[in-house]
Amino acid sequence: MTISVRPVDHASDREELLGILQTNLLAIPHARRFQWLYYANPDGPAYTWFAYEKGTDHVVGVASVFPRAAWVGPELKICGQVGDFAVPASHRSLGPALLLQRATFEPVNQGKLALCYDCPPPGAAMATFRRLGFESNCTMERYALPLRVDNHLSKHLGFAVSPLASAGNVVLRMYRRAGSRRRDFEIIEHKEPFGDEFSLLDKQVGSTCAIRVQRSTAQLNWRYRENPLQGYCVLTARRKGELVAFIVFSVTDGTVRIEDLFGQDVSEAGVALLEAVVARCELSHQTIEAFLSKESPLINPFLKAHFRRRSVAAQVVAYTKQGSDTSTFLQQAPKWLFTGADIRA
Repeated sequence: MTISVRPVDHASDREELLGILQTNLLAIPHARRFQWLYYANPDGPAYTWFAYEKGTDHVVGVASVFPRAAWVGPELKICGQVGDFAVPASHRSLGPALLLQRATFEPVNQGKLALCYDCPPPGAAMATFRRLGFESNCTMERYALPLRVDNHLSKHLGFAVSPLASAGNVVLRMYRRAGSRRRDFEIIEHKEPFGDEFSLLDKQVGSTCAIRVQRSTAQLNWRYRENPLQGYCVLTARRKGELVAFIVFSVTDGTVRIEDLFGQDVSEAGVALLEAVVARCELSHQTIEAFLSKESPLINPFLKAHFRRRSVAAQVVAYTKQGSDTSTFLQQAPKWLFTGADIRA
């Protein structure tokens, strides 16, 4: 049976799209986030393609690209992140995957996007890209900070160990507080929508020889305030009332996940914000984790806050139109300043 690819009409193909996503990507309630993810993104609506069997029109795969405004060196450009990539087990050969991956290049080839990037996990997931002649542009790594030992001891010893766990938790707290010092920032929880000062901060930080996703007011509100699946806590670091940096985190099943840490003076403000998250969560949660690109200047603040590298989490693979300014820029091997928020659709 011959496999082909066609663009998806999000209105008329909605039910078929949701069906294949829900069948193959079970952990996500796709219907709840569909309007938000595919239509409401302030950087633009999604691009989506079906792989299908010619003759029967039976859909055997899907892939999307979600627009992301990003600083590519000193210029702000509309890029795209590949996501909601699904092929049923019955067709999980390289054929449909290769066709869908090539389809995601089309908005770039047509000049609608400056580049698109995918974030496959390490290992076998890179096979499709290597078949297409791509290697990763950036490595994402997982960092973690244990807050409590209760779950770890119960898992390995097989029974409740309250006295031992209490002692272990005290030792962990002492370790985390070693070397901490007072920093000249006011840390405040930000419960309101993001305002214009966040867009101003994004412009002040800018970018020169790196690639990073924009942190505009509209993008932050869409991602963190309007997200239908996840609630987020935001803390700001201010100096004399002026916004210097902010951190965004979520909580799932006892694990605190740092989604974003951004701003100026992150070598100091970043540590202050991380310590504030720890102080909020250390009595009630087990672990804090974060995902950082290998070249990120945020690594040093995380290490100062006693986080440690645990594993490779994903690779970032980018596609640009040959001969474009963006392609020339990528040939210079720029840094990718990504956090966990930048690799999750």
